[in-house]
Amino acid sequence: MADIDDVFGRLGFGRMQIFIFCSCAVIQVYVTNEQLGLVVIVAGATCDLGIHDHRLSWLYCAVITGQILISPYMGYKADEIGRRKMLLITMILSLAASLLSALMPEFWSFLVMRFFVGLFVTGPSSLIVTYLSEFTKISLRGSVINYQSYFIGISMILMTCVASVLLPLKLNHRIVNDYALTSWRVVALLNLLPGIIGLVTLWFLPESPKYYLAVDQQKRAMEALERCCRLNKGKDVTLSSLGVESVTQPRLPEKPIHRSALARQWYDVAPLLRGLYFRHLALASAAIFILLGTGAGLASWMLRVRNLTLKNKDSQTICVVLEKFDEHKMDLPKCDLGMDDLKDSVFHGLAVLGVFIFTSILLIWFGRRVIVFLYVLGAALAGFLLNFAKDETLILVLFLIYIVAPLCSLRLTLSMLIDLIPTNLRGKAVSISMMVGCLGGLVASLFVGYTMKLNCYVTFNTFVLALIFCAILIVMLPSDGNMRFKKGSV
Repeated sequence: MADIDDVFGRLGFGRMQIFIFCSCAVIQVYVTNEQLGLVVIVAGATCDLGIHDHRLSWLYCAVITGQILISPYMGYKADEIGRRKMLLITMILSLAASLLSALMPEFWSFLVMRFFVGLFVTGPSSLIVTYLSEFTKISLRGSVINYQSYFIGISMILMTCVASVLLPLKLNHRIVNDYALTSWRVVALLNLLPGIIGLVTLWFLPESPKYYLAVDQQKRAMEALERCCRLNKGKDVTLSSLGVESVTQPRLPEKPIHRSALARQWYDVAPLLRGLYFRHLALASAAIFILLGTGAGLASWMLRVRNLTLKNKDSQTICVVLEKFDEHKMDLPKCDLGMDDLKDSVFHGLAVLGVFIFTSILLIWFGRRVIVFLYVLGAALAGFLLNFAKDETLILVLFLIYIVAPLCSLRLTLSMLIDLIPTNLRGKAVSISMMVGCLGGLVASLFVGYTMKLNCYVTFNTFVLALIFCAILIVMLPSDGNMRFKKGSV
């Protein structure tokens, strides 16, 4: 009986993996549009829906709250019914909620629908990493997940460029009474295209054979592997011709015993709450809390903070500039933004893409733990230097390092967690860690909102200290070499 990871090693990274990679990449573009692109959508909808500063906070909290509430269930259900099936369900629901949110006539209905978008987009957000990793041989897993992360930066760049073209056009095609198809609605509708393409391509892909083994469906696991074999090696090559008659994987779960729904959920998640699994999950989740808090929570304020520094004509640090402006001046200056107003968002996307490409190069020589450790320390150093930087360009560069390095460390940290947790617990572990990460983004955003005007130095240096603590947590995780040595944990 062959180990399934050895079989994937023999099949290599072929056409099946390329098709799965492309599907997950397109879905990643859609997910990024919905999660990080909301700031651009809201900028265009500010006047149309009356979104002032407080309403923006409510909107952000609604989306993150939806993700936090549903994350544990998403992981549990994905381990129960399969990664692909759960991806299909959540993609359909997410696209429907996104479509309805783009058509809402006023703020409160828009807020409710964005809450549902937050609920359903959590599925593809966390599951595409698990799904892709389970078709990838161990030696390539970190690199492939990092390549897939390129599309976070690509999405940020494309969406900002599309918005900078469409928003200034001030489209206003009246449909009924005072309801009109405006520029921001068109941008929101265009954001759905990658999701629709991803859904269609996903429909033709197989379920993870590792999931089938975890639920004791050997026949279906062999069928999925056979399909992968023929696509990668040619129609004349079968698993039997390669000497593979059956497959297994380490640490398969015991056969399920009939239990009530609540008892079954507790029984399924209990192994994550003890021993080494709990240690790995706790360390990774705490690190992801800080990484997403800095990379997403702090980043959500980037446009507003940069807007204030650009208004200032003197050579001063960020904190000195913030002290000069009243709270009501934190609003963006215009309802319809052009490329000049959104160019920092383009720089943000370019920085994300550039760091992911740089990560691919580093992975040739260094392990994932070393890279994440260096990125987190680099972000902490950049945050510390923001206390003293006065040059406008230097401030932008340091701010980008401060928020981009943690964001780009997230996928590597998740890939380490995936390697440390067995298949039957993997979906739950990733979802729990992402739930904690979303909570970090929410806490960080609220923390910035409440403390920035009170004491800017406390705000920025709290994140610096948190990143240093995160680096310590990363060091406590096993290295790549130890993960491969302990193959039973894969």
